[in-house]
Amino acid sequence: MSKTQTLYPAEVRERSVSMVFDTLGPDESLKAACYRVAPLVNVKAATLYGWCKQARSKTSVPARKAQTVGELEAEVKALRKELRETKRANEILKAATAFFGAEIDRQSQR
Repeated sequence: MSKTQTLYPAEVRERSVSMVFDTLGPDESLKAACYRVAPLVNVKAATLYGWCKQARSKTSVPARKAQTVGELEAEVKALRKELRETKRANEILKAATAFFGAEIDRQSQR
């Protein structure tokens, strides 16, 4: 017996692969994501997995250029500074939220 081969339109293929990569969790395997998305797009999971592997190999991530220790230390320093600034901004936003939330509570109690 020969297998019947279902040909899917390119749009279905692209959208299905896109859905898998968009919903792929940080600790989730590609195969698990394919099995989760496959019923939603009416495609067999094995087919979708093959498409995803093929798409991943076509769009491989370029390797990072080699950096010296000094460059890495400068990058770490800049990232730590950015983190400090972001934490400070977050504290300000939390305080502002509490202040304005209390103001709204006072106005609604009148």
